[in-house]
Amino acid sequence: MRSLPPSPPSSCSPARGPTAGRRSGAAGRGASATSLIGTRRHRPAGGLAEARQRIEDALLEELGADGFSLRVIAGDDDALTVRGEVDSLDLIRRASEVIDRSRGGADVVNLIRLRAPSGGGALAT
Repeated sequence: MRSLPPSPPSSCSPARGPTAGRRSGAAGRGASATSLIGTRRHRPAGGLAEARQRIEDALLEELGADGFSLRVIAGDDDALTVRGEVDSLDLIRRASEVIDRSRGGADVVNLIRLRAPSGGGALAT
């Protein structure tokens, strides 16, 4: 993390009073990035439900039967989570593209995993 250069001594600008020597940074131009960390956009519940349905429909349309293994879950934090397992990295890529196109303004966490092959425990060499 970069640190700011040291502030000039307060005697440099006596007209500024108790704030002399402090750097104003972005204070005059609006909220700083650090003051916005942790804030969330609150959406009405209907908007989240609509986004959830839109993503589910798009996944089923694009991925066909493979879309049935994916679940779209609405969380308490105004975000949607997509969970499930698929058979290939290509399906994960395609599902991610579908989610990006259909999510609208909703926050979506993609937790789609690659299904482990079931070969009776033996590894091919």
